[in-house]
This record gives sequence, structure tokens and C-alpha cells, in this order.
Amino acid sequence: MKSNPEAVAVLKKCERQFKNALTVVSSSDIERFLIAHSGGLDSQVLLVLASRLLPSSKIHVVHINHHLQNEADSWAAFSCAQATMLSLAHEVVDVFPENSSENAARDARYTAFEQVIRARDLLLMGHHADDQAETLLFRMLRGAGLLGLSGMAAMRSLGEGALFRPLLKLSRAELEQVADLLELEYIDDPSNQDESYDRNYLRHRVMPLLKQRWPHVLTQWQKSAELMAESHSLLESYLESDLLGCTDQRGCLDLQRLEGFEPQKRRALLRHWVYVKTGIRINQDQLQVIFADVVLAKVDANPVYILGGYKLRRFLGALYLDRDDLSLPNFLCDGLPVVREGEYDLGEGTLYISAATMGLKSLSDVVVKRRKGGERCRPQGKKHSVSVKKLLQEAAIPPWYREHWPLLYVGDQLVAVPSICICEGWYSEKSGFSVLWCSFSLSERC
Repeated sequence: MKSNPEAVAVLKKCERQFKNALTVVSSSDIERFLIAHSGGLDSQVLLVLASRLLPSSKIHVVHINHHLQNEADSWAAFSCAQATMLSLAHEVVDVFPENSSENAARDARYTAFEQVIRARDLLLMGHHADDQAETLLFRMLRGAGLLGLSGMAAMRSLGEGALFRPLLKLSRAELEQVADLLELEYIDDPSNQDESYDRNYLRHRVMPLLKQRWPHVLTQWQKSAELMAESHSLLESYLESDLLGCTDQRGCLDLQRLEGFEPQKRRALLRHWVYVKTGIRINQDQLQVIFADVVLAKVDANPVYILGGYKLRRFLGALYLDRDDLSLPNFLCDGLPVVREGEYDLGEGTLYISAATMGLKSLSDVVVKRRKGGERCRPQGKKHSVSVKKLLQEAAIPPWYREHWPLLYVGDQLVAVPSICICEGWYSEKSGFSVLWCSFSLSERC
């Protein structure tokens, strides 16, 4: 290590900042500290700080190989060598982005991290104050709101674990001083010099001018980001209380109640409802399309808006959100025996069978099947038979749920429509079984 009093002071500052940042978590609660290690300057400094200040047995170094550069494999080897030199566990994850764009590489990288991270894992990333400033400027140019101008969060959930950025208040210049002091080798990705990428243009052309004119720009913008984050958190806490009054027991968004708010609050509530249900932050353009094509669609329309892996629909004055990836097991074609009380996972929902003071009189020979269409039954207490389709319509069941609604049979005889009715001859007023169906729809709660 070189002898440089100024650099030594910076190293101590970095170590202090690293330790202070991690006080928000308890080391005993963390099973693994994953180190996102590209081999570049910031990740090299991060790796060294982690090796100095964290239990080595808990450190797991992860290198994402994007395969976008000819040197990609040698960078993976370099990362592995650095971890080996520090006697740390190491893993290389191969990804193949759709294209060479910044967004494609980032999406592939974070998807890989989500697959690697486990519960009680904390993924440490080396983003620093310059990265934060570039992020804020980039988002301003794109027209971001409060959340976007909050910058990169110091900590957030990721997959089953969490992501943490302990170097966020340190400048790149300080990391360079530490690397020089410790004589660290690091990779200089040539793509970082390509100014056709927006972030590189800001880094090389714009930020130096801002720093020259306003030397404290990194510190001031970090404060701005923190204030924006605080304001956004406060706004969401207010929205949460109003949202409770706009959702029904199934979690659907009641459009009539939403109409009672001023337009800007309606938009904010709808956006927040989508986020609460899906974790997706919709932008202004998406919000306008949802209002135009779904909320304000004709009364007799059945509008659908695809949002990532979800479907947003409107039915009888309410908005529903459903996952779009539910599996439908084939075993229901021949029937699944209902042999005892309990929960039956049917792919897109759960069938609950429990003892009750009244209900289905017996489970003997009962099987559950999926609707095929044309089924009829005579509900207990009714004089005539009626189609299952009509029963579901009268119960205000949305059309997309009716198609796969489970039915209970004994032989060829329909004996119950779960959550709707018990058929004549199969109802007991003394003792029986409750039969309830709960869809896995994000908008339904049992």
C-alpha cells in the first residue's frame, strides 16, 4: 500500500461510510452478503471494503457475464481471481441480453440477481455519488416525477432479499484515491467511453462542466434526492389511507368512489393501486391509456389492458387486476376427488372445504371439475333448475372468472357450485361442509 496521508484519510472515510451505511441492517440477520462485482473501479473498492469490514464466511461474490464484449470471459476470470485472492466464495452468472443497449443489459443483470438472491441475502452494489447525480440528471431529461427524482434508493427489496448501496455518498474521485492507495487493479470497460450512450455523454460531457461551475453539485443533488424520496413516501402514506376507502373487500378499485376525488388525485390513486397490486410503477402515458381505454370505455365493453404479466379489466364499475400466468392443471378434466376437508390448489385458485353447521351433506364420491359450459342445477330452495352461467351472472362474477369456475359432482350429477349454491338434494341443515372458491386474482381476497 502506498504512503499518502490524504488518501489514507479518504480510505478511512470510505470505511466509516461503509460501516455507517450498514447500521440499518443487523449482520446477524443476514445469511449472505452478495457482492455485485463487475471488476470495475467501484465494484473493486466495494469488494475490498467488504472483505475488510464483513465476516468473510458470509461474503459471496457474484459476477454477471453479459457476453457483450470480446473481453467478457477474461473479465469473469479476473473477478474470480480477485475473490480467490481474498479467499471469498465466487459465482459467475451468464446472461444474454436481447441487444447491446444499456436497458437490455441492465434488465438482464437484475433478472440474474433476482434468481441468485435468497431470503436473508443482502446484495451490495457499488453505485456512488456520481452515479446518483447522473441518474437524477438523466431522469430529469426524461421527465420524471417525485419518485424518479428520488434517485437510486440506498436500499430496496430485490427478489427474495434486498439490494443495498453503501457507497452512495462517496464520489468517484474518492474511490479512485482508495484504489490508487491500495494499488488495486480494475477493469476499464471500453463501452464506458462510448458517448453514443446517454449516460456516458452526461458523465463525460455534462457532469464535468457542472462540477467545475458548482463544486458541491454531488452533495447538493444527493440532498435533493433524499428530500424527494421523503416527499414521495409522505405522499404514498396519504394515498394509502384514501385508497382504503376506494377499494372493496376483494381489493378491486371502485370507480364511483374514485370519481369523488379531483382529477389529479384520481390519477395518483389509480397509479398507487396498480403499484400496490403488482409492484409496477406505471408512467404518465400508460395512465392516460388506462383511463381512456379501460376506465372510460363504453358501459357494455369488456376492456383489457396488458401490463407486464398482468391484466387490468373493468367490470360493473370496478377495476380488477389479475395475474396472466396462472396454470390450469389437466387433472380437473377427469375430476379431482374431494376426499376430506382442507385446501385444494386448482392452479388459478384454492378450493376450501371445511366442516360447517350446514352445507353440502357429504363428501362421499365428490369430485371437482372445471366448467365446460351448458351445466344446469336446481339450487337448494328453488323450484326450477337454472344454468350455472346464469347463477354466476346473478352473483356478479366477472366473465373471465366464470369460464374456469370449479364445480362439484357425484358421478354425472352436479351437487354444488362453490361459493354460489348447494344443489337440491345435497344440502343439509344440521351438519355439512362449507364449499368456498377463492381465485388467485390479485383483486380478490377470501
